[in-house]
Amino acid sequence: MKIENMAAHERKVHPGLDSKEKEESSYEEREIELKEDEIRALCRKASKLLQRGSITEAIKKFERVLKFDPDNYGAWNDLGLAWKEQGNKRKALEAFDKCLELKPDLGCAWVNKAQLLLSSGKKDEALRCYDEALKYDDKIIQAWYNKGGILASMGLDEEALRCFDAALALNDEYYMAWMSKGLVLMSLGEEEEGERCLEKAYSLNPAYAWQALAGTITGKDIGHASGMRAKIKKLQITSTKTQTKSKS
Repeated sequence: MKIENMAAHERKVHPGLDSKEKEESSYEEREIELKEDEIRALCRKASKLLQRGSITEAIKKFERVLKFDPDNYGAWNDLGLAWKEQGNKRKALEAFDKCLELKPDLGCAWVNKAQLLLSSGKKDEALRCYDEALKYDDKIIQAWYNKGGILASMGLDEEALRCFDAALALNDEYYMAWMSKGLVLMSLGEEEEGERCLEKAYSLNPAYAWQALAGTITGKDIGHASGMRAKIKKLQITSTKTQTKSKS
């Protein structure tokens, strides 16, 4: 999960969290047991610190929340995100596991764990986590897309295509899924359909499509890439000319 998506994320993992912060902040330093509303306010402050990139401070506040409310699965999940941002994969994994122990049907936590495992090269374990996420919430577009990417890297092209199609069914403008689908189709020899997908990706995000075909974004290595780069280049030139005419 991207840190900039914290606002939507908070509503999912912190149900009932008030959008208003308490003006009184003395409770943050007290060692006596915090009240429920004080815990919620502290949790929200920690989430905002995480969103702003103040990772160390966010970790301190999430740990304080958990000191008084150890069953707060949302705080465990966000603590995992914070540890991941700080590069401590072991502690991040422990936090995600604790979150899922408390709330096994929290799809976004399974996705967070999967991405952590994937960053360590543990594809099989990550794949199982994406399956768990989709079992509880089949509307998580990132789970479909990332699962498709893993399957494609394992040579399971047909299964990968089904995942990319599921992602596109949720968002028809998901250019990364169009690009990945196109690359897989072309590797299977379905050039016409593959090119259509790549051109769709280009129409939605020209820079991403061009970089992907230039090899700066990891993807499936295909022999047709040079031909598609030429076609994308032609589209790029045509698009530039059209924009120039409209300005004049």
